[in-house]
Amino acid sequence: MDSLHAIGFYVSSGVLLAGALGVALLPGRGQRGAALGVAGLGLAGVFLFLSAGFAAGIALLCYAGAAFLVAAPQYRSVENVASATWRQLGAIGAAGLLALLAYSAFRGDFASATFYGGAFGVAALGRLMFAHDALAVEAVALLGLVALGGATAAWRARERGR
Repeated sequence: MDSLHAIGFYVSSGVLLAGALGVALLPGRGQRGAALGVAGLGLAGVFLFLSAGFAAGIALLCYAGAAFLVAAPQYRSVENVASATWRQLGAIGAAGLLALLAYSAFRGDFASATFYGGAFGVAALGRLMFAHDALAVEAVALLGLVALGGATAAWRARERGR
């Protein structure tokens, strides 16, 4: 990793960490929504400096939507659903994943992939994504799956309340 990528990666990681701490510690709903947006910018920066531009765009879009949802007046806290123990375990797991990402960025090397498909080819785009952005694509797919599961659970709880 050259020094420009390393500086960008660590600055983006710091922005991500500051946003995450803001989401966890700020009192107001609007402030937490803004902090979630900052965390999304930091995550998009991390993906960009890991040469995963597609995943950066998707993460930025997902975090912007989540920030608007958190800042909305209809937002309800999940403190009654998740106990403090589970929240702490989630925080420890997130810290471990951040440490793993920092270690892999420090020790790893950037993959190189070539686009062979002319103007636009689905097969070439698939090769590019799986050769170059495989981990990012899997992470975004998992994020989408969790978001859909959460949306379904929220919808079912809302329908039961009617």
